[in-house]
Amino acid sequence: MFDFLKKKVSNFTDKLKEKLQKQESKKETEQIEKPKPVQEQKEQVSKPVKEKPIIEQEVKEVVETKEETVSEEEITEEPTEPKAEESVIEKEISEPEIEEEKFSIGGEDKAAEEKVKEIRKDEKRELKAKVGLGKKLFGFIGGKIKITEKEAGEFFEEFELSLLESDVEQDTAEAIVKELKERLIGKEISAKEDVGEFLKKEVKGSLEKIMETEKINLLSLKEKPLKILFLGPNGAGKTTSIAKISKYFMNNKKSVILAAGDTFRAAAIDQLEEHGKKLGVKVVKHKYGSDPTAVAFDAVKAAEAKNIDVVLIDSAGRQDTNKNLIDELKKIERVIKPDVKLYVGEAYTGQALLQQASEFDKAIGIDGFVLTKIDTDTKGGTAISLLYKLKKPIVFVGTGQRYEDLLEFKSEFIIDRIL
Repeated sequence: MFDFLKKKVSNFTDKLKEKLQKQESKKETEQIEKPKPVQEQKEQVSKPVKEKPIIEQEVKEVVETKEETVSEEEITEEPTEPKAEESVIEKEISEPEIEEEKFSIGGEDKAAEEKVKEIRKDEKRELKAKVGLGKKLFGFIGGKIKITEKEAGEFFEEFELSLLESDVEQDTAEAIVKELKERLIGKEISAKEDVGEFLKKEVKGSLEKIMETEKINLLSLKEKPLKILFLGPNGAGKTTSIAKISKYFMNNKKSVILAAGDTFRAAAIDQLEEHGKKLGVKVVKHKYGSDPTAVAFDAVKAAEAKNIDVVLIDSAGRQDTNKNLIDELKKIERVIKPDVKLYVGEAYTGQALLQQASEFDKAIGIDGFVLTKIDTDTKGGTAISLLYKLKKPIVFVGTGQRYEDLLEFKSEFIIDRIL
């Protein structure tokens, strides 16, 4: 489950690590070839070089004496190579690369002097540019990298696609990516940080924000008897979930009574009665085809009379398009006034579950969800979508067939599977 999302996060982590390694490698190189301070470089410019190029020596002689003349000749000799230990800057200062030219020195002292000045200016401009570049480079490295939208764009696109493939509804997927962008873009990562842990932390924070809803703690509710109505499509595991939640209340020192409100199917009445026997819980039932509201009403009265803490009311499995059955639910809601209405749905049904739950919420109002068979869900995005789109909490998740296979839902249950 969520293996593809884990892979995208892992790939982006590797990309950031690779960039940090490259920057560290550059840093080491720059430290080796680090330019000397500007003042020292200026001094080097003014110092005589042991082996000055012939052209510079001859031009300087003309400027200083202004009396000697040099016969017209073509200067073609290459500048001598500096010693191996000289720095890059020293090499460039002592060996200005000048195209071969022909000088007519005799009688043209001013032209020669201007040529010397031009050489000096070029050297200073080149030196200044190199020092500026060095400062900029070291400022950028500084042991950190900054995440940009351009650099992370491919990761965001792939991450959103992976969410959609995981049954996360489109608006929800876009909201997650937007939240993640706000957390990542512009962030700086140090080479000393664990990049993988940094990225996981930001993804986790984004998912927690999207999945944030008000919680329902059934044990803290003060109503007595606490009336809980269960609804949802046929075959979603509604009756089994009621039995599991009965066990949950009993483990927390609460007494329970069950109402067999699914009078649409005789087998549903028998199934709930069988669970009641195994758990040692009383089941209120009427004959097949009876009014489910009457069954629920009798169960509530029995609870009041016997000081029972919780009434769990089963209802017929129905689709949101079945108007008659939806009207039945509305009648139960109107007469019994349940304190909590829980929608029971199969986790692996994906977008269909979100659509059905939305219609039930419009018709009767849903307070929360019980997601069954989550252990068989290979994608898992449904839970995220329900929380974001309907803003209703997931109260329980079913993880198996035993009464103990019921967990109170926490966002970490989904997030840990992703990361």
